[in-house]
Amino acid sequence: MARSARSVALIPAEPSPRVARVFAAMVARKVRGAFHTVRLAQGSREVLASVDRGERSALVVLNHASWWDPILALIIAREFFPSRAPYGPMDRDELQRFGILKKVGIFGIDPDDAASLEAMRAYLVELAAREPRCALVLTPQGHFADVRDDVIPRPGAAAMAARLAPDRAVSIAFEYGFWVDQKPEIFVRAASIDCASGGTLAWQRRITEVMRANQSALATLVRAREAAAFEPISRAFAAKTTGTNPMYDLWLRLTGRRAAAELGEAREARVARVSEGSQVSNIRRENAGERAHR
Repeated sequence: MARSARSVALIPAEPSPRVARVFAAMVARKVRGAFHTVRLAQGSREVLASVDRGERSALVVLNHASWWDPILALIIAREFFPSRAPYGPMDRDELQRFGILKKVGIFGIDPDDAASLEAMRAYLVELAAREPRCALVLTPQGHFADVRDDVIPRPGAAAMAARLAPDRAVSIAFEYGFWVDQKPEIFVRAASIDCASGGTLAWQRRITEVMRANQSALATLVRAREAAAFEPISRAFAAKTTGTNPMYDLWLRLTGRRAAAELGEAREARVARVSEGSQVSNIRRENAGERAHR
């Protein structure tokens, strides 16, 4: 007997809240070990928190700058919209190798199979009927892409949105770079996508416009290297003490630039304290003391 198109083209997720909690803790520890900090662009916190509201499904689209993107999406989902169960696709061959990912909401498709889009559409319709407030997390570019290139999303995300009619949709842009530490840093920015009704073409236009504008705005902030434009994504990912190489640190001191670097680190620490509820007046007093010292 012939198998259905879905059974041929798709491996369903098998979510387990307990496994998802353990896995999220593991990947958060991995991110903290690999990166100096995770910076969230100002204004993005409110956009991400809004995803936790609403009664229908949510759509979250990511640019695809690196291998880390889906891991960061999982961390963001647990931090900002924990009441929604996240689901996302990956290559079915890779999912068969790493079966544990099915427990955190990953389902497998064959990107080279023409039946995959229809199979995914049918699967998500069934999923939304069981879990009306699920969050569909997608990387519409379908491959790794440099953040200096315009985002060109495939139409799959738009087709899913047109079918599911989500009441929350956001674009999350990631960028990875070096600022003040020997370890790289992660930069994140979020922007809302209008959820007005419409077909695939209307959704494709909105998704493309917002993803491109969001990635471009984040790139501008990263190039400016202004710490005040960002905040720690959470206390767990706040900037750690700079791990500058000892020889480079000696060079900075000999050339008189260590003091400037330390001042920049101090200012970053103050920004982190403010984001966690410190009083602005304390910052002003410290700044006044620095000016008097100079």
